[in-house]
Amino acid sequence: MTTEEFCLRLTRACRLPPGAHVLAAVSGGADSTALLCFLCEARERLSLKVSCAHVEHGIRGGESLRDMAFVAGLCEKLGVPLYSARVDAPGYAKENGCGLEDAARTLRYGFLTDTAREIGADAIALAHHAQDQAETVLLHAGRGSDLRGLCAMRPRSGLLIRPLLEASPDELRAYLRERGQPWREDSTNESPEPARNRVRLRVMPELERACPGAGEALCRLAHAAQRDEDFFAQQLCALDLRVTALVDGAAMERAQLEPLHEALRSRAIVRLAEYAGVRAQSARAIGEISRAFERETAAVNLTGGARARLGARYLCLTRAQAQPEPVPLAADGLTYTPFGTFAVRGAQAGETGDGRGSQVIPERLLRSCAVTARRDGDSMVPFGRHTPVPLKKLMIEAGVERAMRLSVPILRGEEGILWAVGLRPGEACRVREGEEAKLVTFLGRGDAFCGAGDMQKV
Repeated sequence: MTTEEFCLRLTRACRLPPGAHVLAAVSGGADSTALLCFLCEARERLSLKVSCAHVEHGIRGGESLRDMAFVAGLCEKLGVPLYSARVDAPGYAKENGCGLEDAARTLRYGFLTDTAREIGADAIALAHHAQDQAETVLLHAGRGSDLRGLCAMRPRSGLLIRPLLEASPDELRAYLRERGQPWREDSTNESPEPARNRVRLRVMPELERACPGAGEALCRLAHAAQRDEDFFAQQLCALDLRVTALVDGAAMERAQLEPLHEALRSRAIVRLAEYAGVRAQSARAIGEISRAFERETAAVNLTGGARARLGARYLCLTRAQAQPEPVPLAADGLTYTPFGTFAVRGAQAGETGDGRGSQVIPERLLRSCAVTARRDGDSMVPFGRHTPVPLKKLMIEAGVERAMRLSVPILRGEEGILWAVGLRPGEACRVREGEEAKLVTFLGRGDAFCGAGDMQKV
């Protein structure tokens, strides 16, 4: 790769505008050292501002500290500001019950993101190259990924850019030798323990012997998968899909998803999971949810304690979390809650509200009421009735599906439930002659579904 080719990758594939501030993640190895040198060569051509970040993970002792010193010397030589950190990856792994690689990656990316925000960087440059891309495709395929996983790494993903994705490790080392620029070797790269190392050291050489050019072919596969995923994303955004926000996730009407080809339906489910704040799920889990549409109702347990529940009308994806805390309702103006926004103002003569999205309530009751979620055993006396009815029964009669019941806002006062928002008010809301009253209106939430349509409210 030449400097001209590198600059083209930055501006086209990585969509980096001239004058941008780039934070380069540099370990001191050949790949990241080449990345920093290339960026410094592109600095004047593209009017870039280049900074460097280095993380010492607390894994390799003195070797790791010498890497840090090497990077500091390189940055001084190239005139690049250095931001470094020392972290305890082994301690983090033990505390969080994860692998050492995952711990190091989490801490490293956290530091990179925080540093980029603090210094105002427009992008974080990573040194992943073509061999990394081929290994990623192979690992994802072996773990049962779908087309999303075969996309592997993109040249740009949010703040992250990878301008070396089309360069081979041999090309990068040749570039450094030509410059007379040394680099550091990480001894752990020869360890057979990490899965990626086993693929690099054993699987890929055997695959190349069996199928010469296999690495390049795997990179082409990633490019083709990215192309097709981009097409599906366009198709999905063209659909008028709407979502219902839940306090613990999100839901979409079954009628919107059922007619879709499974290729689009599965991608809509992935988008719904992202919107719901559910952790990324495996292809197997997404496929299981999609195939559940063949049944009348279904439930699927997901990673991280999340859950998918398909009912008669909705597909709900919910996170594992406790009930939202009660929020006191302001006597006037706006109150923001996990359920959405409430507005309170003085009621005008003759106003009653519709009992679903708005309700007139005696002012004396609003002095100590709060917006809460439903609770086990809740009951209320509906407006016009004299005996209490279980809230669960009212929700069932109204067709509120089980996974959505936690998201129904309950206005609760000293006299019990005043109003089950969206369902019906309680008898306690009856205004006595001559007393002051307020109109309480539920404004809902103003979120949108990934740019693919309007938001529906509970």
